Amino acid sequence: MGQKSAVDKLPEPLRKRLIELLNRPDVTQLEIVDAINAEAGEPLISKSSLNRYALRMKKFAEKNRQAREVAEAYLEKYGSDTRNKLGKVVNEQIRLVAFDLICELEELKESKDVDPKLMTEVIFKVSRGLKELEHAEKLNAEREDAIKELILKETAAKVEAVGKKKGVSKEAMETILAEVFRIQA
Repeated sequence: MGQKSAVDKLPEPLRKRLIELLNRPDVTQLEIVDAINAEAGEPLISKSSLNRYALRMKKFAEKNRQAREVAEAYLEKYGSDTRNKLGKVVNEQIRLVAFDLICELEELKESKDVDPKLMTEVIFKVSRGLKELEHAEKLNAEREDAIKELILKETAAKVEAVGKKKGVSKEAMETILAEVFRIQA
C-alpha cells in the first residue's frame, strides 16, 4: 500500500547487519544508525526509520509467538499429530494477518486514504480465503476421523478373530469390543 521503508531499501548486506545489530541488546538504536550509515558511507537511515522498523519487526515477532502459542494450546487440547502442526500454525497466522489487515483498512478508511472499492475487494477476498481455510480444516478433520474409525474397526476385527481362535467367550468378546473399541456387538 505504501512505499518501502528506508530500512527495506538498504542493500541486503547492510540490512542483514542491521538485523544482527538489532538482535543485540547491548547496542542502542542510535549506535545502529551510526554504524549502518558509516558502513554505507552516506546517511541512508534515520533513528526514526530504524525505530519504526524495529517496532514493526517486534510486532511481527509477537504475532508469530502468539500464533505458535495458539497452535500449541490447540494441539495440547486436540492432539499432537505432528503432520498437521505446521498447517495449524499457518492457519492461525493467516487469521491473525486477516484480522490485522481489516483493522488497518478501518484506520485507512477513517483517514480517507484508500479507495472504498479496493477496500471492499480486499475484505471480500480475505473473507473468502478464511472461508476456504475453514472448509479445508473441516475436510482434514473429517479425513482424520474416517482414518481413525477405519483403524479402530480393523483392529477390533483382528482382536475378535484372535479371541475366537483362543476360545474367548462371546460375552467377554462383547465386553472387550464395547469397552476398548466402543463397538456394540
